[in-house]
Amino acid sequence: MNSKSNLITYLFVLAAGVLLIIMHQKADLLKWMVIIMGAMFALPAIIGIFMNMSRSSKRNENNTAQNISSIGALILGAIMIIWPQPFVGFFVYVLAAILVITGACQIYFLAACCRPLIMPWWLYLLPALIIIAGIVIICSPLRTIETTFTLITGIALVCAAVNALLIYLGSNGPKEKVERVTIENE
Repeated sequence: MNSKSNLITYLFVLAAGVLLIIMHQKADLLKWMVIIMGAMFALPAIIGIFMNMSRSSKRNENNTAQNISSIGALILGAIMIIWPQPFVGFFVYVLAAILVITGACQIYFLAACCRPLIMPWWLYLLPALIIIAGIVIICSPLRTIETTFTLITGIALVCAAVNALLIYLGSNGPKEKVERVTIENE
């Protein structure tokens, strides 16, 4: 991935975190998030089914594997749209796991990928807090954390995006040009 796509990803994560912070008091927010994810499964599946049908009629081919996967995605998306409540608990824990993975990836990136650069110690603090927030969400019962979950996740996403932007600016900032010196044997 190039640095511009990383920057765009960080900005989307920042926007998602701000939206979760703003909307954390909304009733049934997690249910609506599951419905939106169901639509994200169903719509591409419908497009895939029609594309496979049109392709197979033109070439006299039948791509069964793609049809089965598209139908499976359509069924899963339809179930998530029609009956989102069972997926809410699963969704919370998946997002909490994503927070833990995000924090671990940022710590790895700081420690290993920026090796020639020495990053300040405070850049490690936010990823550690993001990991702690994910673990707290995983260990908390769903009934007590539904409204708090969106606030914690929103704050963690904003922190992750800000920290990633700081890492991005620190590792891609202005660098001094080093002139190559060639030593010739005389």
